[in-house]
Parts: sequence; C-alpha cells; structure tokens
Amino acid sequence: MKHGLIKGGSMKLIELIYDKEKYREKIKENIVSEIETIFKVNGMLLGGGCLKSEGGIYGDDCDLYGFFQDILEGLAFLLDEGKHTRELYYRKNVEHIVGWNRFKVKNFDLAYGTSLFFRYNDYIFELDKDKDELIIHYRNDPLSYTDCEKYKGKERGIVRVPLKDFTKEIVKLAEEYLELLRNSEIPEGYDFYIDDLQEYLNDVKKYYKERYGEEL
Repeated sequence: MKHGLIKGGSMKLIELIYDKEKYREKIKENIVSEIETIFKVNGMLLGGGCLKSEGGIYGDDCDLYGFFQDILEGLAFLLDEGKHTRELYYRKNVEHIVGWNRFKVKNFDLAYGTSLFFRYNDYIFELDKDKDELIIHYRNDPLSYTDCEKYKGKERGIVRVPLKDFTKEIVKLAEEYLELLRNSEIPEGYDFYIDDLQEYLNDVKKYYKERYGEEL
C-alpha cells in the first residue's frame, strides 16, 4: 500500500485506510471483494499488521462490504439496547467468540460479536450503559507475529470509546463507502447490495436519534 490511500473518519478516533482505486477495480467483478485494509480506533491497530519487512504497518485482507454491514448491524443493536433488533444468534455468537478468545465480557445481552470480515480476527462490541461507552474487545491475528516493538503483545486487548462519537464517525464512513459504491462499476443486478447496506445505515440513524435526540 503506497499511493492512492484514502482515510475515513477522524485521526483521533477512527482510521480506515485502503486503496480506493484498487478497490474500484475489484468490485467490478464482485462487490464482495477483499482489499488490504488498516483499521485503527484511538490509535490502536485493530485491523492490519506491522512487519519491518513491510515497512511498518500494512493492511490485512478485509471484505469492506461485510465490514460495514456488520458494524452497522451491531451499532443498531447496541444503540437500541436490543429492544427491537435482538436476535438469538447474537448471544450465541458472542458466547462462541468469548469461549475461543476468553474475552472478559460482563454483559452478554448487550454485546455483539463479529470478525468485521477480517479473515482471522475476532471482535466483541459491548455496551457499558452507565458510561454510555463502547467496549471493543479485539483479537488482531497479524499482530501475533509482529516484529514491530510498538505492537508486540497487543494482538489482544480492549479499547473504550464514547458510543455517541464512535457511531457518528462510523455513519460518516458508511456514507462515504456507499457513495463510492454508487459511483463505481459493479456487476449488473447487484444494486440490491447497496439498498441493503443503506437500510442498515438507516437503522443506525433511527436508533441514534431515539437515544440522543438529534439527527445524524
């Protein structure tokens, strides 16, 4: 990843970095395509790796469509606290990920598990209602073999962020991603993918407004 990188969101909270033009070429044949992606939250590397031979931080394969679908679905569930969006498989998925990674999740009923469509990673997004914070439990597999001192021993961890701020930045990133899809060549008959993702985004905006009393 050298040139043509794009960055979404604020450097202070979320960074999502990938090669925009390379991605446009990939989705001409399949809208569900992987691209080398770097995902940071509060400066912590949650997606991507770091090797000296790669010149430092590099992107890990990620299906961006799946990334946005899962993160929006999870945020809608947490913003709404499961009142309208609760699914039985959410808890089963959380239990499976916790069992595999031994994450210390306190409230299984307000937690959402996903890989964010990074091949070997696991994440649980847990809501701390008292602080209105999002607790992100993560396992970023590429960091298990990093030789970068900064990231040694950090393949697993927790990041805490304000739910409100995190949601605002993800919504902005999702809107930019949808705009990219709409302005790209995608296989004929796959417009419904864009419509489906827009519905996930609409749900997040709806439950955000109900929770915070303001529009996104």
